[in-house]
Amino acid sequence: LANAAHQGEQLLAGIRSAAEGRPSVVEVRGRGLMIGIEFADPETLAPRPDLAKALLHEAFERKLLLLSCGTFGQVVRVIPPLITTDEEVDRARAVIGESLEAIGA
Repeated sequence: LANAAHQGEQLLAGIRSAAEGRPSVVEVRGRGLMIGIEFADPETLAPRPDLAKALLHEAFERKLLLLSCGTFGQVVRVIPPLITTDEEVDRARAVIGESLEAIGA
């Protein structure tokens, strides 16, 4: 489990880095390997479930399965199994970064 904690820190840092400068990503939060990416209008903070859905689609096209949550479906959850390898964590970070770029969040 110590490796899972380290992987969670790496995954969270990587997703935060990929989300940096993207105004529609209002928060990237997490604990361990459970991470949430929240989308909202940067000016009004109105939920943006359309962007969450777009991220799910882009990641799925790149063979990464993510889930949505939140009252309005505006949060994307990343919850890999505890047996995830370092290579899989690196791949997930890359796919999320590519997908955020693709949706123009």
